[in-house]
Formats: sequence, structure tokens, C-alpha cells
Amino acid sequence: MRTVAGELAAAEERRRTADRGVGDAKKALQRWTAAVAAEHGEGPLPADLAAQGDRLASAFGAARDAAKRAEGEVSAWQRAQAEENEEIRLQNDIRDTGVRGPGSSSAEHGLGTFRTAAGGSGGGPRWLREDGRPAVVERGQRFADHPVVAEQIGRAAERDRHIIGMHGGLGELVRSISTTSGSAVVPSVWAADVVDLARNYAAVYKAGAQTVPMDAKIVQIGRITGDATASFRTEGSTITASDPTFDNVTLTAVTLNALVVGSMEWFQDTTPGGGADQLVSEALAKKIALAIDQAALFGQITTGAEQTATGNNMLPTGGLPSPVPRGILANLLANASTSVLGSATNGTVQTAATFWKEVLDTIWTPRDFNEAPNALMWPSHLARIYAEATDTQNNPMRVPADVDQINKFVSNQVPSGFTQGTGTLMSDLFVGDFTQLLIGQRLDLQITVLDQRYAELGQIALLATWRGDIQLARPRAFCVYRYLKGT
Repeated sequence: MRTVAGELAAAEERRRTADRGVGDAKKALQRWTAAVAAEHGEGPLPADLAAQGDRLASAFGAARDAAKRAEGEVSAWQRAQAEENEEIRLQNDIRDTGVRGPGSSSAEHGLGTFRTAAGGSGGGPRWLREDGRPAVVERGQRFADHPVVAEQIGRAAERDRHIIGMHGGLGELVRSISTTSGSAVVPSVWAADVVDLARNYAAVYKAGAQTVPMDAKIVQIGRITGDATASFRTEGSTITASDPTFDNVTLTAVTLNALVVGSMEWFQDTTPGGGADQLVSEALAKKIALAIDQAALFGQITTGAEQTATGNNMLPTGGLPSPVPRGILANLLANASTSVLGSATNGTVQTAATFWKEVLDTIWTPRDFNEAPNALMWPSHLARIYAEATDTQNNPMRVPADVDQINKFVSNQVPSGFTQGTGTLMSDLFVGDFTQLLIGQRLDLQITVLDQRYAELGQIALLATWRGDIQLARPRAFCVYRYLKGT
């Protein structure tokens, strides 16, 4: 079985061999130079002797290039080794809360064990895989540090070694394929960095959504669907058994594409070390993050005002490969429709006497089902209408404690300003325990260059392919208020 330590040792041996090759080639070139100087001085050289010098110089250059690639490979494996050591430290820094599935071992039932990690996000659920490894990436933990991801990176190391050695960075890889109309699989260590950037940009991640690395197309994670109950009894009466009920959240990887367009000159003129790696990674990550926000909040909605409103950001019917991940709203409409509020024929307009009523109803609905919402998400226009609200004396309107205390996030992937019946300027409001939002993430990331589609504009497009899924662990942990006056 391949290990990071073994791959590092092998890389170091290849570096030593490459260094010896540089030394040998240098000595051969020096011997030739000394012989030529002794025999011919500064006079012209015979053609065969000059050709020999060219071959020796070329061999010396090739040896130096090989040594540089070997050095880059060693550095990459040294980073992987450091990341693995840190991952082991994080794994060992886990405190068991004692909450488990039925029986003596969660693995026996194929169910997750809930744990709290020191330094983690705190308060959210912690799932373990059947093999005992954590199922989700901790808050603040790098995607590459997760044991499942680290294992995938190790498996792809041999494939990635040549790409890393040849290009050195994602920006240089993109610059290279932009001149050939090609496509490339992004090395796993670089893909993990793009995933981390997307996690930083997506609003649902900021609100607490959990990243689940997927090492297969289908991954199942155990969840509790019904809590155990306790009851009083009379002396001598039968004790009624009550066990929690469990099932699985199934994540099935589907495909999402992100298109980034830039000028031909920029792609061809960027140089290694000039910030191109970060710029390309950020451009791809932002596109992926926006798509994840949109799919996570709405999923595949085939009817409703958001579908037909001009200029909104809703997923169009058939706009993504089927099946589109079932996000919060689509999941609630299918499985917990009473957690979708509003939906009035002509939308809902706030009233002066009960200005915060709709927001409070959205916050309290999950609590009615013994859930604990941790965040509120709305578009900037809806956030503004509440921030600017004043009472009859033109004083800023008091914010209820329940609204004041909950975390608030703005995402303009939530459409704003659409028409519902005769109502105009409508928006949607999302509230939930976002730690119950699971975003499955395959590590594969492929980039294809499209140099003909935008050729008349002197532009090149990068088509990035992302694979994953989005599911709710507990649908009742969420509530959506639809068609609320937003601007």
C-alpha cells in the first residue's frame, strides 16, 4: 500500500539520482571545455567537436531541468507529509461526547457517531464514517487535511507528479493548455486548494454547511430520524421501550460546470510566480461557490415565480445536468411543506404593527420541531429594508432579540425584485441550522479550454467541471419564507 512517507522517500531517491546526473553532465562538459582549450585555444572548432559540445551542453541543461522537477516533487511530498502529520494530530484531538447509535459500536450498524472536536465549529453535529474516520471536514480544516482526501491525493500522486513537475502551478498549467485548446485533470493537491477557496466564498459554507469528501460516486452517512422518548409509569407496570430511529443520508455525485472567460493575452502572458496561480484558482472558486450557493438554497425548482421572473438568479429548468442536487427549498417542498411559509398569491408585505413577524415565524418554525437554527440568509435588498426600518417617530425600529442574536448572511444568489401575482419586488428568506446541510465533494476537477467560442472577442474560456451533491441531514432544521417584500 502506498504511503506518503514511502512516496517521499522514493522522491528523495529520485532527487539524489537527478543531482548525480547534474554532476556527471557538468564534469563531462568541463572535461570537454578543458580539452578544447588545450588543443584549439580560441581558434575555430571542427564541426564534429562543436556538435559534441552542443550535445554535452544540452545534456547538462536537461539534467538541471530533471533536478528541478525532482526538487519540486520532493517539496510537494514534504508538504503532503506535513499535512498528514497535522491531520493525525487533529484526529487525536477529539473528545468523545458519548452519544452513539444503538448498540456498542456505530460501525456495527453502519451509522455515524456524533463527536465534538477541540477547536472545531462547536455545537454542530460530527459524523464518522463506518471505518471510524470523520465524515466531514472540520471548520477551519483544510480540505486536503481530511484523511479521505489525503488518501485520494496519495493514490493520484504518481499521475500528478508529472503535471506538477512540468507546470509547477495551476496558472502555468492553464497558460500551457490555452495555447493548445486542450483539457487537463487538475492535480489533486491543486484541486483541494480550489475547493478550500470555494468554501471561503460560498455563503452557505460561512453559515455552517458541512463538506463531506466523497471517495466514491455514492456515499451514505447515518442520521437520527426520531429521538428516544421517556415516560413515567406506575409501580409494577411494563416499561415501554423507546429507541431512536436511524437511516442514511445518501450523497450521489452529479456534475456542475463553471465557465470563466478571460482575455487571450492575459492567459498567454502570465508567468509563473506572477500571481497567476492564485488568480486562476480564485476565478474558478468564485464561479463554483456561486453555483453551490444557488443549488444549496433552491435545488431544482420547476415552477414558481423565481422561474419566470426577469433577471433573477434561480436555476432554470433543465439548466444543469439532471438530476440537479435537491437543495433546501426543493427538499422542503417535497418532504416538509409546512416548513415553507408565505407563498401568498400576491406575496407578503410587512405591516408597521408587526414588521418583524415573518422573520420571527421563519426563525421559530424549526424550533417548533426541536431544531436549533443558527443562521439567517437573505438578499441584500431584503436585508436593507429591515436595516432601514423606522417607527412612527422615525426612530430606528427595535430588532427583536431572536432576530438580533441569530447569525445573518447576505447572498444575492437569492433572487430579489421578482413579481408574485400583483405583488412586486419580492424576495425569499432562508433560516436554518446550516450544520445540517451536507455538501458532498468529489476531489476530481477538470479544466477544458474553449478558444473558439469567444475568438472574435480575443478571449479564452475555461470550463471547470465539479462533481458532488447537496442534501439535508434534517429537513425540519430549515424554514423558508417565500415571496416577502424585498425592496
